Amino acid sequence: MNSDGLLNIYEQYYEAELKYGFFIKAKSWQSIGQVMFIAGIDEGQPLRGEPPYFNNPKVIVRLFYADSVSQITESTTSRVVALVDGGTYRYQPVV
Repeated sequence: MNSDGLLNIYEQYYEAELKYGFFIKAKSWQSIGQVMFIAGIDEGQPLRGEPPYFNNPKVIVRLFYADSVSQITESTTSRVVALVDGGTYRYQPVV
């Protein structure tokens, strides 16, 4: 957690009880991302390295072009991206 109380993606993984599928958003996105997995880490496994950066592994995210999680359906347009800066505090949880 940074001085503003924000969590990076790796910290959010721990907040999600080591489960994938949680949603994130960046101010610059016109979409909502769902964390699919963190490279080299099976769901339920702890991250390697020291917090809060944990060696900064890639994070694979499905971006849904929707304004809220409740708008996401099977027909919502999406694409998969790899984030290489999951240790930054630009990605915030979507509740």
